[in-house]
Amino acid sequence: MEGQQKRQWGVTSAISETPPTEKELKSNDKLVEALKAKNNFESPEGTENRVTLLRHLQKVVEEFIRRAGKAKGLPASTVDSAGGKIYTFGSFALGVFNPGSDIDTLIVAPKHIYMDDFFEHFPPTFKEMSEASEITEFVPVPDAHVPIIKLEFRGVSIDLLFVSLPTMSQIPSDLELTERSCLRGLDDAGMRSINGARTVRELLDCIPQHKPFRVALRAVKLWSKGRGIYGNMYGYPGGIAWAIMVARICQLYPFACGATLLVKFFNLMGKWAWPRPVMLKSIEPGSLNLRVWNPAIYPQDRSHLMPIITPAFPSMCSTHTITHSTKDTLLKEFKRAEELLASIQNGKLAWADLFSPHTFFTEDHKYYLSVIAASRTKEARDVFSGLVSSKVRLLVKGIDDGVPGIDFARPFPAEFDRVHHCDNEDQVERVTQGVLDFVVKPEDTKASADETTDGESAKTPAHTIYTTTFYIGLTLPEGDRKPSLDISFPVSEFKRYITDATMYDENLMSVVVVHTRNHDLPADLFKGGETRPVKPAKKEKKEKKKASSKSVKRPFAETGLDASEQSAKRRHSEKAPNGLPTATPA
Repeated sequence: MEGQQKRQWGVTSAISETPPTEKELKSNDKLVEALKAKNNFESPEGTENRVTLLRHLQKVVEEFIRRAGKAKGLPASTVDSAGGKIYTFGSFALGVFNPGSDIDTLIVAPKHIYMDDFFEHFPPTFKEMSEASEITEFVPVPDAHVPIIKLEFRGVSIDLLFVSLPTMSQIPSDLELTERSCLRGLDDAGMRSINGARTVRELLDCIPQHKPFRVALRAVKLWSKGRGIYGNMYGYPGGIAWAIMVARICQLYPFACGATLLVKFFNLMGKWAWPRPVMLKSIEPGSLNLRVWNPAIYPQDRSHLMPIITPAFPSMCSTHTITHSTKDTLLKEFKRAEELLASIQNGKLAWADLFSPHTFFTEDHKYYLSVIAASRTKEARDVFSGLVSSKVRLLVKGIDDGVPGIDFARPFPAEFDRVHHCDNEDQVERVTQGVLDFVVKPEDTKASADETTDGESAKTPAHTIYTTTFYIGLTLPEGDRKPSLDISFPVSEFKRYITDATMYDENLMSVVVVHTRNHDLPADLFKGGETRPVKPAKKEKKEKKKASSKSVKRPFAETGLDASEQSAKRRHSEKAPNGLPTATPA
């Protein structure tokens, strides 16, 4: 209506309110086609499976809360009226899920059900009420920064968080988490758990159009995962941080289509004046004795390198895990994407080129750290891998903060599981130090199954070792003279974080960090069509040595970074000068 004040989306006015042109709409259609070609949309059948699964989970939650109440000897009236409710957040709640997406879920319970009750009573209740064949994974991680149960059910991965509301004796089915009364009395762990579900609802209220937002966000998530820069646990933006960034672009271009939002996203985020925060609304002042993100008061908040602030009260930084190395990686990827988009817009490239995979293992680094978490049982591995993955970024930060001679330590945001069959303890020891001589290959597993089917029992190994390996790419300074490297302190601190955890069992678990050259990386890291780095020929090495005779080459003992000819002659238990073992070529 004329004279009516126009709504301002966000903390500043829009940059442009121009509607999309015909050319931009056609570009948007091509972007959607490219996303569909990447299987980025869930099928109707898959969506129905998720909805049915969540209905089942709601029933399990209500039953678990009843059982926990009975175990405490509470009156029947309290037990029967307790209620309990699940809330989704993340990609499912935002409407950008695909066939491989997990479902982030929060369980909200009344005040008499505690976190300990969740980990004690929920697992048996869920398993009793579900078909065992439909549960392919179930891993409680009570020691995580945000306590969680990770499970896979009916082909869908689910991350289960829990919160008990201290002021509510029952949880009604129509409870809205955006109400501030839900926060009263929560501790820090409870706040971290509940904030995701509250943030999604606030975020969707902060943007003018949901459809173009979802198209742009789908593209950004696909791009960031493909480029190896997705995952809060590893020091990159997680799902909610990427969503907030895209939502901010939506506020600045409220009528733009998804393709235009994507172009503006890379242009603005690459040039953003970090550490200026990305915010969707003004930060609400603190109340209820809850801490609100405020760099003017809290030194820890001032240390955040790329702050992206959640819109729900109390505002938090969703990117507090970003390190100097991961920030540098992100800025380089923003610039690369912006250059690709310029070629896509002028017709030289197609949208599919934006989603080309990373080159982390094939080109980006000469040296790597392999973080190897070894377990003697599959059940131990399921628990231990989660613990180690939550601490990898602390190793990266330790190298960033205190190791001269390394420009960047870039973690790869994924883990690699392997199974090893060993005949004796000596072989077990070698596996725990990074040797891959005894790894079970997929074709070996199939052959073993075929032998059993044919009536011939396969040989049972004396020991089966389960390893999960994480990789960190190292970038050293350019130039002839480089300093010696010693990362023993950040490594020892990293291992201490792990061995001090209550879930750590030295009889079943171990963790080591070993140096790995690019040409020694295991073959299973490379996909079809990728070129695996090869060891330089000796002739080439001699020619390079002559060409750079004036340079001062660091001896192996100074660097601590393994030369493959050294590692091939040395047992894995032998230590390099920096206190780290080195990996044998695979």
